[in-house]
Amino acid sequence: MPLNSTIVGVDLDPIKRVPGTTSFQGDITTPSCYEQLRKEIKGQKCDVVLNDGAPNVGANWSKDANSQCELVLAALKLACSFLREGGYFITKVFRSTDFQSLMWVFKKFFERVEATKPKASRFTSAEIFVVCAGYLAPSFID
Repeated sequence: MPLNSTIVGVDLDPIKRVPGTTSFQGDITTPSCYEQLRKEIKGQKCDVVLNDGAPNVGANWSKDANSQCELVLAALKLACSFLREGGYFITKVFRSTDFQSLMWVFKKFFERVEATKPKASRFTSAEIFVVCAGYLAPSFID
């Protein structure tokens, strides 16, 4: 990012300080998190919203995949609140029965949507990343 960029991180757990960034502990599904983000970005719109969140996974894959889907949709909702028109949303998703449905939703809000599996992601992992480019900034979201 350019040196003068505002970079804000949010996580349920404490985040180790990274020079040149701001971070806070919060839940992206809560109004208080939205308020804190508004304060941190001083009313500006964001160029990029990145979601690397994941639920704590256990023995029930179906439940874990559903929880991940809910988290991704919460991150998309946040992105729709803070992205500038033309902005990017990048998110981790699990390859599951909901994958195509998520892709359909992303395509309603972005000009281009592409799934990718970076080399840094373990081959056996169900995670995949989706890059959504060109936020359409609809005036009304149902």
